[in-house]
Amino acid sequence: MSKKSWHYIAAVIVVCLVFLALPNNDAFAQTYPETIRVGLYFGSASASSVALSAKSGIEAGYYKDNEFTALLTEKGGAQLIFRKDAHFIKSSSGAISEYNPNEGIPFDGETYGPYHIQIGDKAADLASAQKLCSDYRAAGVLAYPVFEDGWSVWTGFYSDSGKADKDLPNLSSKLGGIPLKVIDRSASRIIVYSSNFEPLLIFGDTNYKLTVRPSSSNDPKLISVNSKPYRGEIELRRFSDSDMTVINIVNIEQYLYGVVPREIESNAPMEALKAQAVAARTFAYRSMRSYKKWDFDVVNTVSSQVYGGYSDEKATTNRAVDETKGIKALYNGSLISMHYFSSSGGMTEDNIYVWGSDIPYLKSVADPYEAGNSYNYTWSRTFTAEDIKMKLFISAVEIGDIVTMVADEYTPAGRVNKLRIVGTKGSITYSNEDIRIILGENGGYLPSRMFTISSPGSDTGSGTASVMSANGKSTLNVYGNKAVTSSGVYDILSSSGPVKVMGSNNLAIITGDVPSGTFVLTGKGWGHGIGMSQEGAKGLARNGYTFDQILKHYFTGITVE
Repeated sequence: MSKKSWHYIAAVIVVCLVFLALPNNDAFAQTYPETIRVGLYFGSASASSVALSAKSGIEAGYYKDNEFTALLTEKGGAQLIFRKDAHFIKSSSGAISEYNPNEGIPFDGETYGPYHIQIGDKAADLASAQKLCSDYRAAGVLAYPVFEDGWSVWTGFYSDSGKADKDLPNLSSKLGGIPLKVIDRSASRIIVYSSNFEPLLIFGDTNYKLTVRPSSSNDPKLISVNSKPYRGEIELRRFSDSDMTVINIVNIEQYLYGVVPREIESNAPMEALKAQAVAARTFAYRSMRSYKKWDFDVVNTVSSQVYGGYSDEKATTNRAVDETKGIKALYNGSLISMHYFSSSGGMTEDNIYVWGSDIPYLKSVADPYEAGNSYNYTWSRTFTAEDIKMKLFISAVEIGDIVTMVADEYTPAGRVNKLRIVGTKGSITYSNEDIRIILGENGGYLPSRMFTISSPGSDTGSGTASVMSANGKSTLNVYGNKAVTSSGVYDILSSSGPVKVMGSNNLAIITGDVPSGTFVLTGKGWGHGIGMSQEGAKGLARNGYTFDQILKHYFTGITVE
């Protein structure tokens, strides 16, 4: 979305497609929750363990009927470590890492696992369980309380049930015949350790959600996740495809404190910052329930909006959020599908030429105040024929050696709408945002589709052959097209040599030379071009536009309320 975000991943295009497909739900448009659930660690980037702390102390527990029950408290500054109950190995150096037993058991190091032994029957409550743990530890058994379908006391972290069985006689001798039972593994359990890795609790109850929050003495109420501070609370969950998931539950206005400075520079004009705050708020509300399978709303990356938490907050952007509190962009009373990007190059784009849908408020508009020296207003990229061939190969496209690359069609706003790449064994045409994807580098996108193509090194400086009209103006680049001659039809390939077509007066009407095999793209703008240009918003603000006027300029027919 912003200039800080486009360098990362191509996932945002998928999010935008899903986002546009969301129903225009009037009922939801009237319901705006006070909090938002943000995925911090999730999916392939989930956590094996996290360390949580707060300056004046934290408490871990669960909510029932909106009332919080604290199970553990930790003094100020000290960490509680939360680790999923799984297979780990401790190396000789003391490092602990997770391993997959299906891939074999490590040869070196002490293994820990999700099998346990229950001591005695259920305990009445936490206090009773803690008293029993104290008694068992006095007998030489490292016992800990467990909250899972009530309270009980367990011991051990065995890597398999066989090891737990072998330890039963030893435990029985220490505990004087108290009934013992091996506990099978479960994918719902989370272990809570002290900062010196003493087990304090296993939380495995599936009826409640393990929640950690700063104690009431904290001001401001901040909780650090692996030393990074966030407002609000932290929830820890285990899912089969996102194990372990860490969720920040935070007031939506405070969430925006951590978003706006990551999406636009904090020293931008205040009205531009306020426009960004409203855009980010609208996006957040419209994104609610986008990650329902993992029980959160948005992620903290460019796939939603970049969210940096408390440490990224700035006074100016906080002010912009506060002065627009609750304000959203609506179309016919419903939240709009909000999009913003870094730079338009002078003209935004119509959504139909990017994601294929005709959206009445996502139309192309002029961007008159975007500064020509703004971030990536102009740019260039150079590709060799081999570069293009490799990009196609990675995408499972084989058209031989690359001969030429031609922009066959432009949108009314001036962006390439159809890009044809011609090889010695055929050609392929890319459309819309696929152009930015195929020409992207390092997993990212081409800056924009507002570009022209040249191939330096030829006498003409263009590496193209053009049909000349009567007034001397170029009308067609012929490379990659077909020629009809008395001997038949053939493809015009630059590798065939210079092209010359003679008129009846023996004057050349087509001229051109062999391209050097290098393609230079000269372009303007940065981003997909849909919605609000951040650089343009700054220019509008400098020219006296208010935040609502800025938004109404970029989104046709909306209201800001």
